[in-house]
Parts: sequence; structure tokens; C-alpha cells
Amino acid sequence: MNVTFARVEKALRQQTFGTLSTLTDHGAPHATGVVYAVSAPGEPLDLYVTTRTTTRKVRNLRAHPEVAFVVPVPHRFLPAFPPRAIQFLGTATIVAADDKGGNRAFDGSWFLRRILATERRIVTEGGDLCFIRVRPNGTVFTYAMGMSVWDNLRQPRGAIGRVTIPEARR
Repeated sequence: MNVTFARVEKALRQQTFGTLSTLTDHGAPHATGVVYAVSAPGEPLDLYVTTRTTTRKVRNLRAHPEVAFVVPVPHRFLPAFPPRAIQFLGTATIVAADDKGGNRAFDGSWFLRRILATERRIVTEGGDLCFIRVRPNGTVFTYAMGMSVWDNLRQPRGAIGRVTIPEARR
């Protein structure tokens, strides 16, 4: 499927939920659902996740910064149909709660501001607030992006896409 970077970026900005997959100390996979925000337009493409320094995902990332990230993109009028998907491999970095990029990303919508405010309240239960900054490795893979449900049913292999992130956005 021929999909543009602009279309993938727009879809990432319209969604706020994804699955972050990390590796444990022993190399076992660990996946967790997360709310994310996207870096400001024109900046390198980063996804930011709020969390606490005491979580398993942070412990995992300190040992193995390599991640996989999947964002489901539901069909607006056919929610029962399996969603389209954006997925990539990347590198995660733990950044402080005062990181300008993370705060700017979460300032992008009312919903994301509420998520960040809630995380700030929860932090009193243990650990310090931090962001996980996830940067894709350069290629984003898609499934059924830019394709109708009916075309997807008729030609599922045609739904597979690959988008290269422009150099200026890496």
C-alpha cells in the first residue's frame, strides 16, 4: 500500500493509545498499553509517554532501550472491523518530567493535559514522574492505511505498507 509520511503522522496525531513493547532483564517481551503524545510538527518524530520511574517499563528500558510500538487506528464508521495499524521499531529514552518536548507534546489537547495532570497526582504514590521518549528507527510499517474496508477484505496483502521517515524528522 502506498501511504505517505504525512498521512501516517496525521493518523498518529489523531490517536492517543498504543502498545509499547519492551524487553525484561532476561530478554522476555513485556507489552503494555500506553497513552502517548506526538512531538510538535517540524521537530523529529518522537512519541512521548508519561509514567513513573518505578514502573516495569522504565526498569526494562534502562536495561534495553530497544522497543516496538503499535498504534491501532480504528475505522470511524465500522468500529467492529479490525483496526488499521501503524507500527515501528525504535529506541526509547527516559527523560525528566520537565523535558520541554514531552511537556509541549502533552500540551496539545485537553485530553492529553488531563492525562499529564493525573500522572502528576499519581506520582505521590511512589517514584518520580518522567517521560519515555520513543523515536522510530526510520521506517514505519502500516496495515490498511489509506485503504477501504472492502478493498482490505478483497486484497489483504495489498494492505501492507512501509513509510520512510524524512531525514529532517529523524
